[in-house]
Amino acid sequence: MSAELSFYREDELFLGPLQIRLLKQVISDGSMHAAAKSLKMSYQHAWHLLDKLNQLSPVPIVIRQKGGRDGGGCKISPYGMKLIRTYELKVSSITQFLKEGNSELENCFF
Repeated sequence: MSAELSFYREDELFLGPLQIRLLKQVISDGSMHAAAKSLKMSYQHAWHLLDKLNQLSPVPIVIRQKGGRDGGGCKISPYGMKLIRTYELKVSSITQFLKEGNSELENCFF
């Protein structure tokens, strides 16, 4: 059993499981293009998700670096790292709550 969370800002999806997976993949791969490829999504879709995340955020989450001799890339800001940790802690907490509730309900039947 696991939980999935979605957070909205200004009535638009701000942060959900797909955004978290993409952010974590950017951390692993160091670029949006590589992260999109790893997750088998188009670069355009990945760019749209991360751009929307930055637009809705009070501070930047994804920091893009322009290409050059060594190529471009992107990194996740300290605020973005905190969002990932907080999101994962909330998912873990809710999953545990659901497991305990399920166990309590099952004990009612026997």
